Amino acid sequence: MKMIKQTLGLNVEDKKYYLKLIIEAVLIGLFSGFIVSLYRLGLDHSESILSYILKYIQGDLTLIVLWFVILAIMGLITALLMKWDPDSLGSGIPQVMGEVKGYFDVTWWKTLIAKFIGGTLTALGGLSLGREGPSVQLGAMAAKGVSKYLPNSKTDEKRLLVCGSGAGLAATFSAPLAGFIFTLEEINKGFDRSIVLVGLVSAVVAVLVSNVFFGQSPIFPFTSLNLPLEYFWLLIVLGIAIGILGYIYNVGMIKAAEMWDKLSFLPLEIKFIIVFLVTGIVGLFLPEVLGGGYSMMHLIELSLPPLSVLIVLLIGKYLLLIFCFGSSAPGGIFYPVLVIGAYIGAIFSAIVIPIFGLNPLIAYKFIMISMAAMFASSVRTPITAVVLIAEMTGVTNSIVAMIVVVILAYIIPTILDNDPIYETLLMRLLKKNKGIDFDKTKSVLEEYVVPMDCALIGTKIWELPIPKSAMVVSVVRSGNTLIPDENLELKYADELFIIMNQNTYPEDNNKIESLIYNNWKEE
Repeated sequence: MKMIKQTLGLNVEDKKYYLKLIIEAVLIGLFSGFIVSLYRLGLDHSESILSYILKYIQGDLTLIVLWFVILAIMGLITALLMKWDPDSLGSGIPQVMGEVKGYFDVTWWKTLIAKFIGGTLTALGGLSLGREGPSVQLGAMAAKGVSKYLPNSKTDEKRLLVCGSGAGLAATFSAPLAGFIFTLEEINKGFDRSIVLVGLVSAVVAVLVSNVFFGQSPIFPFTSLNLPLEYFWLLIVLGIAIGILGYIYNVGMIKAAEMWDKLSFLPLEIKFIIVFLVTGIVGLFLPEVLGGGYSMMHLIELSLPPLSVLIVLLIGKYLLLIFCFGSSAPGGIFYPVLVIGAYIGAIFSAIVIPIFGLNPLIAYKFIMISMAAMFASSVRTPITAVVLIAEMTGVTNSIVAMIVVVILAYIIPTILDNDPIYETLLMRLLKKNKGIDFDKTKSVLEEYVVPMDCALIGTKIWELPIPKSAMVVSVVRSGNTLIPDENLELKYADELFIIMNQNTYPEDNNKIESLIYNNWKEE
C-alpha cells in the first residue's frame, strides 16, 4: 500500500509537487543541455580536424598510410567502448524508447561515457552518422542521472528520462518546441500533463545553455520565397516522390543492418575497423559525404551545384550512411535524413525551376519542405518535422506548403506497410535483448488518454479487460480527478491512470495500448 500511495502521489493536485517538477525540469535542462553542448563542441572540432587532415595528406602516400593506421586504431577503441557498454551502440533513440516502455534499464553513467567518446571518434573518423540520435540518448541519460539523486519513484524517473531526451534534441538543434514535441510524438507516444510541464521547461533551459555555446542564429539561414498558387500542384508531385523515397530509405537502412548481422562471426573490433577504413577510402575521393552532412548543407547554402553533382552526392551520402549505420557504430540518422531530404529538394528544384521559369530562390523553399517531408516519411512524426524545420530555419511562411508535402510523404510509406524507422530499430534491438529482469518491488504509473474512436467508450471502468496485474487508480475528466467506482463509465478524452508492476510493465503496457488505441475490444 505504501508503494502504491507513493506512485499515486504523481496524480495528486499538489502545488508543491508541481513546484518540484519545475525545479527538476530546470536541473534536467541544465545538465542535459551542458552535456549535449559539450558533445556538439567535440564533434565540431572533430569534423574540423578531419577536414584539415584530409587536405594535408592529399598526394602523400606515407601520410595516407599513417592516417589509415590511426583510423584502424580509432575503430578498435570504439569497438572496445561498445563492448564495455552495448547500450551505446547505434543511434540511441531505440534504446531510450525501449527504456521508456520498460524493456531496458541502462546504466546511465556508462552510456554517457561510451556514447560521448564513441560518437566523437566516429565523427573524427568521418563516419556518415549524425549527432542528434546520440544527443537524445545523452540527454535522457543525463536526466536519469539527475533523477537517481532525487527522491523520485520509478514513474518520476521514467518521465524525467522522457523529458531529458527532448532536452537533448532541443539543445543539439536549438529547437525547444521540436525537442518537446518529439518527446510526445515519438518517445512517449502520448499526452501526459506532467511531461508537458517538465518537457517544455527542460527543453527551453537546454536551448538556453546551448545558446551560450553556439549563439542564437538559425542553423539553416535560408531565404524562402512564396510559391505561386498556380504551381502548388508541384507540391503534390514532390510529396509523392519523397513518400516513395522515404520508403526506399527505410528499407535500405534495415537491409544494410541485416547484411551486417550476417557477418556476426566477425568480432566487433574487426567490423568497426572495416567501417573506419572504408570511410577513410571514401574520404580521399568524396569527402563531402563524410560526417553528419554539414559540409553538404554548406555546399547548397548560397547557390546550388550542378544537377549531376547533387545526384552524385545524394547517392554517395545514402550508400555510406546505410553502410556505417548498419554496422551499429555509435551515431544517428536524424540529421542525415534531413540532409538527404534537402538534396532531394535541391534536385527537384534543379529540374522544375528551369522548366516553369520560377524564381531560382524558390529552390530553398523546396529544400526546406523536402527536409521536413523526408523526416516525416522515415520517422513518421509529422508534427515534429514541421516544427523542427520552422525552428531551424527561422522561416514560418512555408508551413502550409510544408504540411501538404509532409502529409503525402507520411501517408505513402504507411500505405506501403513500412514501419517507422525507430520503431523497426527498437524491434530489432528487442530481439537481441531477451530475458531482461526488472526490480519486482517497483511500480509504474502510466497515463492513457481515451481517443474518440475507442471501442471501450461506455464500458464501466472496473469491467475494462486490462491485465490482472494492472489497476485503474484514477480518472481525470475535464480537469477533475475521479476515483473509479462500480458505476463510472469510460468517456472520450478521459485520462486513465493505471498502475503496473515494473516486472510486467512491457507486456501490460502493450496490451492496454492495444485496447485503448487500436480500437479493439475483447469479446
